[in-house]
Amino acid sequence: MSEKIKGYIKIIEERTGSPTFCVLPWVHMATRPNGDCRLCCVANASGAHSGDHTVGLLKKENGEPANFGKDTPLSAWNNDYMKDVRKTMLAGKVPASCSKCFEEESNGVVSKRLWEMYDWNNDGFDFNKVINETQPDGTVPPVIRYLDLRLGHTCNLKCVMCSPHDSSRWTQDYDKVMSSVKSPIVLKQINWDGNEFNNYWYEKPEFWDDIFEQIPHIKKLYFAGGEPLMIKEHQRFLEEIIRRGYSKEISLRYNSNGLLLTENMIKLWEQFKHVKFNVSIDAESDRNFYIRYPTEWNDVMKTLRRLDETPDNISTSIEVAVQALNVEHLPDFAKFVLGQNFKKVNKHYLAEYQAGGGIFSMHLLFIPTFLSARILSTEHKQRIRAKFLEFKQWLFDNYRQDDDFWVNNPYGWQRWEAILRFIDAEDHSYMIPDFKDYFKNLDKIRDTNIQEIFPELEYIWKSTDFNFS
Repeated sequence: MSEKIKGYIKIIEERTGSPTFCVLPWVHMATRPNGDCRLCCVANASGAHSGDHTVGLLKKENGEPANFGKDTPLSAWNNDYMKDVRKTMLAGKVPASCSKCFEEESNGVVSKRLWEMYDWNNDGFDFNKVINETQPDGTVPPVIRYLDLRLGHTCNLKCVMCSPHDSSRWTQDYDKVMSSVKSPIVLKQINWDGNEFNNYWYEKPEFWDDIFEQIPHIKKLYFAGGEPLMIKEHQRFLEEIIRRGYSKEISLRYNSNGLLLTENMIKLWEQFKHVKFNVSIDAESDRNFYIRYPTEWNDVMKTLRRLDETPDNISTSIEVAVQALNVEHLPDFAKFVLGQNFKKVNKHYLAEYQAGGGIFSMHLLFIPTFLSARILSTEHKQRIRAKFLEFKQWLFDNYRQDDDFWVNNPYGWQRWEAILRFIDAEDHSYMIPDFKDYFKNLDKIRDTNIQEIFPELEYIWKSTDFNFS
């Protein structure tokens, strides 16, 4: 763990009395696209090592996850799961659903927990107030200040790290993949039951009754997908907030591919306190087409140029999911982004928690596990390290937002170092056969060619096939 991270954790303990405290269980609820309620958007990744991807779900007393197609938000707000998480944090322990953040912190990464704490503190939030309101059994008042909504899986893309759980378009390939792939790991992690998946839970009036009741309390909304810009209920929610007169008190955050951005949506955003629009882009040109299939690069650049011209209350970041396919190319992508001379893309104020050094934001992919950058060979990881260190000197020589940038924002490079520590921390090369099995068959289905787009992975294709049985 870096000294910087230790310092952040010490501040949290001084402010709250617990080094493991996270504000989210006191202010926030999150959904999965099927309506399952989870602790936060990264909680499921805490089950990556165990293979239990129900980790992070707000399970009811009968063991089933709270689901907003059946249960209301307020009925889940103080269920036993939520109360136990709060009590565990106040006791200075780590809830099982939160291990991803603490693993990232141990590798020097500013986790979601840390930057959420920074963000809420920066807004003047009183942590002690909500702690003092917490009853001995973990119950808190029925006040939801932050909602992370994945309103179904409707999407215009079928990214390689997704599945029908997150993308409706993925259903076109799903049966073919399941019938051709042999790896048990792959089959388990992309398994999906279309008969049980509910893509309409968010049309339930009882859900919106609870949500609309919370509008006076809401300070932040986070929309992801599926693709949020495709979902009409998302826009209706914003319009209802505006109609009730609360929009100037609420900040919006998005993870979106941005390809369906409209002028009408930008006009709605102008009426909110602040909008942070994170555009999901994982590489340049053909590499991004392959990862976020089938994204056309001209459309990506058109979206970025349009976002670069938006009103002052809208900030824009490129959001990169760091994984086996793109980790070696991150320095090249960073140089490309800097070469575009954007006026505002990733140019907003860089607090010490801001990831990526102002070039783009990065988060580590944990699931699917066979796509994590940890699967790469030791020799490949060493090549990545050499490329990163070469980029470091280039970055220090060529990039700054002001004369004191590297003095005031040392975390910029620390984020890159944390990625290196993360991939070196564990050897998951035993999943290379699973990776190979997945992409060999996906290429047949999509008529793509991973070997042409990512020639640095040649050693994987030359490796001996594993006999899945």
